[in-house]
Amino acid sequence: MAASVTDRTPHLGVSQPISTLRPDQKDIVMTDQLIATLKKFNSYEPKEETEKRMEVLRSLNRLVKEWVKKVTAIKIPSGEGANAGGKLFTFGSYRLGVHSSGADIDTLAVVPRHIDRTDFFTSFKEMLRQDPNVTELHGVEEAFVPVMKLKYSGVELDILFARLALKEVPDTQDLFDDQLLRNLDQESVRSLNGCRVAELLLKLVPRQKEFCIALRAIKLWAKNHGIYSNSMGFFGGISWAILVARACQLYPNASASRIVHRMFFIFSTWTWPHPVLLSALDQDRNDIPTLCDLIWDPRKKNSDRFHLMPIITPAFPEQNSTHNVTRSTCHIIRNEICEGLEICKDITEGKATWEDLFKEVKFFSRYKHYIGMFFFLNCDHNLSAYLSSDHGYIHRRRGIELWRFLESRIRLLVQSLERNQDILIAHNDTNKHRPSPNAKFDVRPENTRITIWFIGLEFAEHATNLDLTSEIQRFRTNVELQASGVKGIGPNSQVEIDMFYMKRTRLFSIIGAAALKKGRDWKPPKNPPPPMGQVPYRTTVARTSSTNSVPTTPTTLVAPSTPLSEAMPSSEPDSTTNNGTPVSRKRLVQEATSTSETVTTSTLEDVPPEKRTRDDTLEEPILEMVVEVANGVVEESREVELDKDNGHLNGSNGLEASEKHMEVPQSV
Repeated sequence: MAASVTDRTPHLGVSQPISTLRPDQKDIVMTDQLIATLKKFNSYEPKEETEKRMEVLRSLNRLVKEWVKKVTAIKIPSGEGANAGGKLFTFGSYRLGVHSSGADIDTLAVVPRHIDRTDFFTSFKEMLRQDPNVTELHGVEEAFVPVMKLKYSGVELDILFARLALKEVPDTQDLFDDQLLRNLDQESVRSLNGCRVAELLLKLVPRQKEFCIALRAIKLWAKNHGIYSNSMGFFGGISWAILVARACQLYPNASASRIVHRMFFIFSTWTWPHPVLLSALDQDRNDIPTLCDLIWDPRKKNSDRFHLMPIITPAFPEQNSTHNVTRSTCHIIRNEICEGLEICKDITEGKATWEDLFKEVKFFSRYKHYIGMFFFLNCDHNLSAYLSSDHGYIHRRRGIELWRFLESRIRLLVQSLERNQDILIAHNDTNKHRPSPNAKFDVRPENTRITIWFIGLEFAEHATNLDLTSEIQRFRTNVELQASGVKGIGPNSQVEIDMFYMKRTRLFSIIGAAALKKGRDWKPPKNPPPPMGQVPYRTTVARTSSTNSVPTTPTTLVAPSTPLSEAMPSSEPDSTTNNGTPVSRKRLVQEATSTSETVTTSTLEDVPPEKRTRDDTLEEPILEMVVEVANGVVEESREVELDKDNGHLNGSNGLEASEKHMEVPQSV
C-alpha cells in the first residue's frame, strides 16, 4: 500500500493532466540524445565552474551577515540586534538550474527592518570595494529595480536589496508567506518578486529534473530563433519557464524530450488570449489591499484586456510576464512554435536530429524589405582610449545600460508601424549589429559608438505608397529626449538616431556577408497556427496569399513631392560612393519660419537615405521615410548569396491516438 502511495502521480496546476504515461525506452534514448546535444551547444557549465559559483555565493552570504552585524551595532548599540542575521537568496536561471557557462547570477540580499537601502549603497558597497576578490563594482541606485553589479573572483553577479518588516532574518527564513509583503516599499516588493516566482515555480512542477532539462532546450531554441527578449516584445526567461512548467503539469510523468515535444504541441494550439496559469488566481486579497491593484485582472483593468499572450506569474501579486508582446511578435512566436512542433515530430520519426531544432535561424532570410536604425553615441572624449583605461569601466557599464534602454524602445516603433494598414508584420531583430568595415558614415569613429538594429517588414498586397515619416520622426524625437535622462551620458555627449530603408540584396553594404550568412534559412511552418481568438484591437488587413514571408511586389523609396533640384546648392558633393555605400544620413528639414529648403539629391532606389544638408541655425530636422510598393514583379539580383535549406517538414503532429482529439485545457 505504501508503494502505491509513493508511486502516485502528482497532479498540479489548474486542470487534470492530459497523459500520465511514463517514459518508455525510446523516450529515455531521446532524452540522452537531447542532453548530449545541449552539451554540444555549451548549455551546461563545467563542474569546476559550478563549484566556483557555490563558493562565491557562500562568501557573499558571509559578507551580507557581517555587514548587517556592523550596521546593527551602530544603529542598535544596546545589543538587542545581535541576532539580526541577513541572508542571500538566488533567483533567475541559476535558481531554476538552467544557467549556462559564463552566465551571471541573480541574487537578493534580504535584511531586517532597521537596515535601509541607503546603507546598502554606501556601507555595503564600501565593504565590497575593500574586498580584493571584487572587481568592476557598480551600483545602479536609480534603476526601476535598484541593483549592485560586480564580479567576485571572476563570477559576474547582480545583487538586489529587500528589507523585510522583521526584527531578524535567520538562515531558515523563506519568502513564501505573502504577509511578508505588508508595509514594504515598492522597490522591495519588486526585488522579492523574482525570488518568490522562482521558488513557487519549482514547487509547481512534478519533476524538477525533467523540467530543468526541457527548459534548457527551450531557452536555447528560443535564443537561436530570435524570440528570446522580453524588452523587445518577445518572451523572456520567466515566460518560457512558465510554459515549460505548464507542459510538465499536463504530462507529469513524461521524460524531458517528450516535454519539449508536448510544449510545442500545447501552445501551437493554444487559444490565445486565454491566460497560461500554473495555479488558480486569488484576486480577492483584502488582507493586502495595497498590492491588489497589481494583480492581473482583465475583468477590472482595461489595460489587461489588450494583452495578446498573457502568461501569469504564480506568486502574489500575480502579473502578466508578457505585457510587451505586440501583434507582430505574437504572430512570429506562434509561427516558431508551430515549426518547432514539426521538427520535433521529425525527430521522433528519425528524420531529423536535435541539432536541427537548435540551429540558429538567419533573420535576413525572413523578409525582402528592412528598416535600419543607426544609434550614434557621440562622446565628449576620445572614447577608444578612455574605454581601454581602468577609469572607463563605469562608462562602459553605463553604456551597456544605455543600449539596453534603446533596445526596450524599439518595440514602440514596431507598435507604431503595426498601426499602418499596409504593414502586416514589423519584425525587430533581437540582435544588434556592428557596421561593416567598408561602410562609411559622416561621423568620426574615434568619437562615436555605432550600433545598428533592423526591422523586417511584410506588406499587404494592396499596398501602394507608405508614408512612414510621422512614425519615424515621433520615435526618433521621443527616444533622443528620453536617452538624455539616462545616467552616464555626459553633458557634451548625445544619442542620435537615424533610419533608412533597404532591400535585402543591398544589406551587404552595411553589415557584411558574414552576418548575412550566419545560420540557416527560415522556413514557414507547413501547418501555420490557427487564427487568434477575439483579440480586442486586432487590425483586420488582407494577408498575402503567397507562401513566402513577404509579398512579391518590390518596394522603393520615393523622393518628396517638392523637386529637390530646385533647392540643391551646386557646391554640395555627392553623398554616396560609387558602390552605393552610405557615407551620410538622410534628413529632410521642414522649417516653419524659413522659405527655402537645402537638400541633396541622389538615386533613392535600393540605397540608404542620404544626408540632406541644412543651415546650422535651423531647428532639429525631420527624418522622412516614404515607401512605394509597385505593382510589377521585379526579379531580385543576388549580390550576396544566401544559403538555402532544402529540407521539408512533415505536417503531422506525431501524437498518440488518445491525444489527437483531446482538447488542451486553457484555463479555469
